[in-house]
Amino acid sequence: MLDPSIPTDAQRVVAAFLALVEAQTAADVYPASVRDLPHPKALIQSAFRTSVEALVSTGQLTLELRDYLEIAYVSLTDYLDDEGVTLLREYRRAGEALAADQRLAREKVSTEAWRQVTEQSRLAGELARAISAEAERLRVECRSWASRSVDGSVPPDTIADNEVANVRSPAV
Repeated sequence: MLDPSIPTDAQRVVAAFLALVEAQTAADVYPASVRDLPHPKALIQSAFRTSVEALVSTGQLTLELRDYLEIAYVSLTDYLDDEGVTLLREYRRAGEALAADQRLAREKVSTEAWRQVTEQSRLAGELARAISAEAERLRVECRSWASRSVDGSVPPDTIADNEVANVRSPAV
């Protein structure tokens, strides 16, 4: 088993996740199943922290690399349980079907796509809000690691770990 607190192991975990994200992005897979992840989410998150902190401590974290890693870290929120994946994919397909339907809106209301969109819109919206809140929490978390100086202190204009805890995800 890989130990995400060891920088070389953390790098392997992050690299495996990045390869998956790149492949699924190229294949337009969204949302993705948490079952697709090469390691559990918690292990990937810990590996990201170790990797970012190691890059900071060695002075290797460039702005471009920081932004790339932040985007990748935040993309963990795109990996959902099967129920969430099914809901969002069905909702997206129904929305695309409605958009492609050339009939007048009043003629679309009796379609299966219309029924799906109206029945699933509240749940899809709640899930999207939860994903957005989690993405913001991960973004703040990643920035807090990247902003640490070599001695571990936090510059006064950055967000400390205790402020990260204040970013809450709404209940779904």
